[in-house]
Amino acid sequence: MARILLTGLTGDMGCQVAALSLHEELVDIFVANELVYAPTLLDIKNIPDDIDLAFIEGGVRSTHDEEILKEIRAKSKYLIAFGACATYGGVPGLANLSDGEELLNEIYGNQRGTDKGTIPTHLKVLPEMHPLKHIVEVDFFIQGCPPEVTDIAGTMKSLLNGHTPQYNSTQVCDECPRKRTGEYEKNLKRIHEETLDPDRCLLEQGFICMGPATMGGCSAPCPQAGQTCDGCRGKCLEVDDQGLAMVDAMTGLLTQLNHEFDPDQYSGMLYRFSYAESRIAELARRHR
Repeated sequence: MARILLTGLTGDMGCQVAALSLHEELVDIFVANELVYAPTLLDIKNIPDDIDLAFIEGGVRSTHDEEILKEIRAKSKYLIAFGACATYGGVPGLANLSDGEELLNEIYGNQRGTDKGTIPTHLKVLPEMHPLKHIVEVDFFIQGCPPEVTDIAGTMKSLLNGHTPQYNSTQVCDECPRKRTGEYEKNLKRIHEETLDPDRCLLEQGFICMGPATMGGCSAPCPQAGQTCDGCRGKCLEVDDQGLAMVDAMTGLLTQLNHEFDPDQYSGMLYRFSYAESRIAELARRHR
């Protein structure tokens, strides 16, 4: 019988809710094993010892997050980063484009709804937001925002049965039914502003679709529904940097554009979920 922990940092809860989507399958897992800590399900205040599987969502933004993460790591056999924020920083990682102290001053000094100029004393914010692997050793990663239920179940079952989890090595484009012609439009477009061809590749139509640089395994639901892939599953296994891989995939489009492509304008799109672990973020960190 394995002892399982399921929790989140920085107030995150969406990935835990995704895990609950396993319904009866999750019940069977917890009946056969022991859920020893899960704030969304159990009223247990202290993190127990001798944890076999620790599933943690959310990134590390504060000293409190860091302390909790280190305590769980010390008490766990396997630690699994669970979801985009825990794995590669997620959307909150875009905050690393600014200094942490500057963000605090901006939020608590200039925004409506706060006692302007008063920073809560309990907030000890780190200079940057970090994925878990920046702070502790992580054994396995479940990507996505939120993760696919099949990935959650597969990881849990593999580890409980003594096996190493296997993850998808394809791109979202490999699962997308849209047709590619090799011809690109001459303008960048936004989904809500343009009429799109329901059958043709969105990138070829001039929409920035992150499919070529994003791990598959989700069945490409967004492109199939007429929405660009926003890269929530992070980089493919063989890719070092999701944003740079996307720029490389956009070569055909970039050579056709009749106006300048501004990297600053589109950086949040190319690194929407993975900026905190990107090569560009590392270069900026070294420069500071």
